[in-house]
Amino acid sequence: MSDKSFPDPDAIIIEEYDETIKLLTWNLWWKFESYKEREVLILSELQEIAADILCLQEVWEEEDESQAKIIADKLGYNYIYGKSFEFDGVGFGNAIISKYPIQNHQIIMFKADPKNDEKKLFIHAELLYKNGITINVICTHLNYKYEHQPVRESQVTELMEYISHLQKSKFPVLLCGDFNADPESDEIKMITGHKKPINETVLRDVWNLTNVGEPGYTWSNKNKWAMKTLEYDRRIDYIFSSKAWAKGLGQPVKSCLIGNKSNDIYPSDHFGILTHLVGMKD
Repeated sequence: MSDKSFPDPDAIIIEEYDETIKLLTWNLWWKFESYKEREVLILSELQEIAADILCLQEVWEEEDESQAKIIADKLGYNYIYGKSFEFDGVGFGNAIISKYPIQNHQIIMFKADPKNDEKKLFIHAELLYKNGITINVICTHLNYKYEHQPVRESQVTELMEYISHLQKSKFPVLLCGDFNADPESDEIKMITGHKKPINETVLRDVWNLTNVGEPGYTWSNKNKWAMKTLEYDRRIDYIFSSKAWAKGLGQPVKSCLIGNKSNDIYPSDHFGILTHLVGMKD
């Protein structure tokens, strides 16, 4: 019998790294309840965190002012805004705000469901990282009603179809947003491979990689805004990533909730998630 052993072809050795890339997803709750007071808290939180890439949902935009631009200008970043719809002259949409240059982007509306059309969309941005490496980031917001699970499954199918055709990069694909579904739902299992995947494309739930056994509720009755809806605690906001590449580039190493501290009011009805990803060694 041979004594030869073989290397594990799936093994990835994370080398020492000089930096982590901070990636944030957060639903900012548009201009609802105590908007002016909340806006101050949102900006303070975002400046303190200083994430490198921000994926934001329920972002407002008016003819003469844009929440995405205000945040991007405060941080000195680039941004893309995608408007889902408009109410009383105020836009409601998603934004990607990035320290890194935005090379290309797409704003794609989901196929409309005639009965349950909430005019949802996703934004795809190609960010220029170091050494010409592209980071593909997608920010989305799915239908919110419990009974709209079939709609969310259709939206997830569109997302995963789209991701399956992206040009390969040396950095994992990042999918972020408010999915309005808990981790045991079929729509989330379609993303993580616990249900039949789309085009053999599977992403990993970053919170579960970095916070094993912790629920990470982003919709919590500790938050008075969420408590008013009489719903139960659950995690409905996510960061997903494809597998890390050589030397562990893009591997999640830690995650935490943000927007979850308050003296009086919370910045949003959602808590956000901040994840640190392995960056490139200089």
